[in-house]
Amino acid sequence: MSSQMSRTDLVMPPPFREVSSLPDDPVLDAAARCVDRKGLDNTSLEEVAAEAGVSRTTLYRRYGNRESLLTALLIARAEPFRAWSSSVYLGPGTVAERIETVLVHAILEMQRVGWLDRTLSTGMSAAAIRVFKASHAHGSEQLLAPLLTSVMDQRAASDAQVTVAELIDWTADQMIVLASAAPWGEAKLRGRLRYFVMPVLAPTSVREPGADRLARIEARLDALLARGSAERQ
Repeated sequence: MSSQMSRTDLVMPPPFREVSSLPDDPVLDAAARCVDRKGLDNTSLEEVAAEAGVSRTTLYRRYGNRESLLTALLIARAEPFRAWSSSVYLGPGTVAERIETVLVHAILEMQRVGWLDRTLSTGMSAAAIRVFKASHAHGSEQLLAPLLTSVMDQRAASDAQVTVAELIDWTADQMIVLASAAPWGEAKLRGRLRYFVMPVLAPTSVREPGADRLARIEARLDALLARGSAERQ
């Protein structure tokens, strides 16, 4: 990795907010306590309402449904990490390096958070996946989307009818898969991302392992052909 990227890595991301450090919101605070005890899939609106000391009608009026409430909770708990991600996205290093660094630490943090790690290890339900994807998409349109747009192979994306929004959604899928695996070391996780994920997200800035060698071979062949042509003349 570049020297710029090593400087970026020196600034470690903050952890997800604990319950006690959430914004002054009794409903989200109550939802956080319920999720910490029972996990994402086993937390109901009724339990959150009882924990917060409000009616279920109040929760519906404010959030609409259970998934919207849990999405708001994940967004609130991830806010310090999101702010750190913004500093990395706007910082030094290539686009691919910056995206890779954020993904590495996001996945490691997903495995560190107890209730989220339990949800991942037991298999995320469709509802939990929707909640995670909605929270991941929050802010990505402003932070990640411009970077992805800058390194997209526009012609290939157009031919395949792939949009930046679909890439962000696909990225969330890869994060879930990787975070569901056994605990990662940072170096090994970076290797997996570089091999499987980054060539899709940043195809114009991530070269395949043999691409440089192939380019050199082709250059030598061109030189030999040119020399042979000159000698015949």
